[in-house]
Amino acid sequence: MTDPNQDAKFTRFAALNNVFTPGTPVLRRDRFHGRVDQIFEIINSVAQPGTHVVLYGERGVGKTSLANVLSDFLAPIWGSRRPTVRVNCTTDDKFKTIWTRVLQEMALDVPEEWALGKAGPDSVRRILQEASPPRLVILDEFDRVEDDESLSLMADTVKALSDHAVDTRLIIVGMADSIDALIGEHESIQRAIAEVQLGRMEPAELGGIIDDGLAQVSMTITPTARHRIGRLAEGLPQYVHMLTLYAAQRAVIDDRGQVDVDDVRDAIDKVAKKHSLLREYQTAVQSPRRDNLFAQVLAACALAEKNRLGYFTPGAVKEPMSRLMGKPYDIANFATHLSAFTGSERGFVLQRSGVERKYVYRFKNPLLQPFALLAALSEGIISKELVDEILGESPNT
Repeated sequence: MTDPNQDAKFTRFAALNNVFTPGTPVLRRDRFHGRVDQIFEIINSVAQPGTHVVLYGERGVGKTSLANVLSDFLAPIWGSRRPTVRVNCTTDDKFKTIWTRVLQEMALDVPEEWALGKAGPDSVRRILQEASPPRLVILDEFDRVEDDESLSLMADTVKALSDHAVDTRLIIVGMADSIDALIGEHESIQRAIAEVQLGRMEPAELGGIIDDGLAQVSMTITPTARHRIGRLAEGLPQYVHMLTLYAAQRAVIDDRGQVDVDDVRDAIDKVAKKHSLLREYQTAVQSPRRDNLFAQVLAACALAEKNRLGYFTPGAVKEPMSRLMGKPYDIANFATHLSAFTGSERGFVLQRSGVERKYVYRFKNPLLQPFALLAALSEGIISKELVDEILGESPNT
């Protein structure tokens, strides 16, 4: 005989996977949270004829998710939701291959002359000018394009579209510290683009993902559990989705409608054991010596105070390292570890910039920063007492 209560549990458990999606970008506006300031920036830009958008930031901050729902946010100023075309760029891409895929996604014929020679900015401009209805064209992961000529041609295309006020708009998405690193130094297109930097999410935005998502499956979360997920995620929405998903699933299995701190602890273990970054992390910290401190130093780096671009100084590692070890640690105690993290043996886990004695560091892969902390928690490198001290309690508790 069917058990209605068990069926309801299975249904809620499965529904959580539709609400919290760490493995895929957000595709619907009703599942998107935060980024109000950046959305206003984009709306203000595209309201001006001939303006296109460059959306850039660290890996994992939600650039693709925002790009996916932009057409919904822009519908009021355009009068309707524009058809959106999105293509992912690769390291092998050239200008022609990118625009060939765009035209194929638009169900438009690729010009015959492209097969005989090179595609050109003016050719692309004419096609988009005649296309009806106007589209929103998203070129995602554009920073992966390595061909310098293609970068120049794309810049010329942006200028051509702007000069002719073509109504189809481009959203160029990628990782970059500055607009120059994404498109190159083409001063002629500066007036044609709006530069929108997407930083890490604020705590209130992360909390919105958690609360709104759980509300869709009639669940809640304690303030402390919510605070800890936000703190551990380090502003990266993928980790909020992942930790909340695992924590909420544990609560459902236990027939509870509220997620608590114990559920979060269980989620930490699951993420640390299953996440695709595990191999990268192990390469960084493994050592034949049992008394090595690579895991501790990497966790301290994850906890170190950082600037807007994610860089931290060796001095910023001192305080968290001392707390982790329970005694004062100076830079000299872990300087060789920092240096090792920038080399091939440790997988180039850290990037180093500056000059000697003034070096600054950051995680090469931003997603590894939260993972280093989660792994240290899961492996008991950080004591329970120190966990409570580091993560703290919610200010609303």
